[in-house]
Amino acid sequence: LEPPLPHFECQKPRLWQMAMTICRQLSVLSLWFPLASGQPDGNCGVSIPRVPGAPDKRLEELVLGDPDSMDLEDLLFSENEDDWQHIHYNCAHGESSSCRTFGVEHWNLTSFWYNVITSPQGEPDPEDFAVVPERCGGRIACRRIKGRLRIVTMHLAEDEHHLTWKLQKLPHLFAVALDGATKKAIRGLSSLKLQLLRLEYPEASALKALRQPLLGSLRSLQIHGRQDQLRWTAIDLRAVCGADLMYFHAFAINVVGGTLPDCWRTMRNLRTFYCSTCMMHLPPTALRGLTSLTSFVAFRQWEMIPCALQHVNSSNCKVSWETLHGTKSNDVEEAMRDSTGEWSDFQEGPSFICPAASYSFAFEEFVKLGWSNIRKVWLDGNFLTGTIPANIKEAWPKLESLDLYDNSMEGPIPEALGQLPFVKLQLQGNRFSGKVPKAVMDLTKRPDIILGLQENPELEGCAPDVGHWKNGIPGGRRFSQLMVQGKAARGHDLRRKAEGAKLIVAHGGCR
Repeated sequence: LEPPLPHFECQKPRLWQMAMTICRQLSVLSLWFPLASGQPDGNCGVSIPRVPGAPDKRLEELVLGDPDSMDLEDLLFSENEDDWQHIHYNCAHGESSSCRTFGVEHWNLTSFWYNVITSPQGEPDPEDFAVVPERCGGRIACRRIKGRLRIVTMHLAEDEHHLTWKLQKLPHLFAVALDGATKKAIRGLSSLKLQLLRLEYPEASALKALRQPLLGSLRSLQIHGRQDQLRWTAIDLRAVCGADLMYFHAFAINVVGGTLPDCWRTMRNLRTFYCSTCMMHLPPTALRGLTSLTSFVAFRQWEMIPCALQHVNSSNCKVSWETLHGTKSNDVEEAMRDSTGEWSDFQEGPSFICPAASYSFAFEEFVKLGWSNIRKVWLDGNFLTGTIPANIKEAWPKLESLDLYDNSMEGPIPEALGQLPFVKLQLQGNRFSGKVPKAVMDLTKRPDIILGLQENPELEGCAPDVGHWKNGIPGGRRFSQLMVQGKAARGHDLRRKAEGAKLIVAHGGCR
């Protein structure tokens, strides 16, 4: 979303002709002077640290086999038809080594767009066409039910909220996407028994309108907040209490309280929890003992453009791993460019992450939550501390994908990691120390693996003679600890902390 143009609200006071003239002039001036209206511009004087020679392929994680088959869960949120053709091809025979969705069984509940992309074309049944006089495909999706083409999902634009009352006449409707969701619009859906609700840039109070029977029937909730503003929309997830969710997906929101509310303890069937850039900073203890959980994704809880550092608590912020290494795009010029200054550019352009609204406690707090069936945990781009517990295999015996890169963890890498069925293990950019266990190095003997150990200068051991690790694992100097000192302002004093080389990993003559 593009940032809205700055403007002044024009009212009609006394002598309104004169007032309106002045108001219009101010509105025009605000377009010509965006900085005076609070619009950011470029990097705002903030230096963007880069690893020397970036982007440098030698500093990337080791990838063996087909990376596209290692994790299809992310593609389940795709709006690209080619991605879905890839998924269907890989998953023709169900979950397998070429089809890993980490426990996702209901694609129609995980992705609103799956229903749209796979919808038959044509005019729906006359009963439904009388309610929504449109052909299947586009913003409505249909399915053949008892030989009749019925509408099953619908996408409502921001100026169509008044149509929510008509949806009650669609007996097979189970999913709705709502742009610019308001409290009134959701109230209009509350009499429906929907299973999937997708909210695009909802207002802060919108979820408070959730009521039965909608709340009781809901199995999948997706919330995508506005990215075109400095401060993300505050969302109180207590409003979801009473639902029996299986899938939760959110992006670019400010979770009220910094964690999940205690009332989420009643959600005993939750399988997938995905909340990236949600400003959570406390352990999700409401999910303690949740044996149904198979995937927990909460990377980069507070990520922002360089200009944003002037407006927030920037103490101990650091440049993101992807920015530091220039890996946000395969196009070198795009990967190494400056920020556009738009608030939403943190995804494509240079970005910083800050600890004030990120996970900044010991990683062990997650391991102690009793997720005995967890298969995927992504917590990269936070400020997690402490060690990887030696009993991680006992706590998470089915773990296949673990992302802990770009944190502040330390200590030895436990042998137990080499005994888990990993297809992805990323530990780079921390402060792990000691000798890498042979069992962990032997993960490179598996047909499909993504392994990251680089830039942990206190590690040592014998690297496998594979891929771009033939000459050892890179990372003799640590560049991911580029810290912003003190309060953010123009011309930050960025201090490079480059530690001595202790990661000298030889492959010749190792036993």
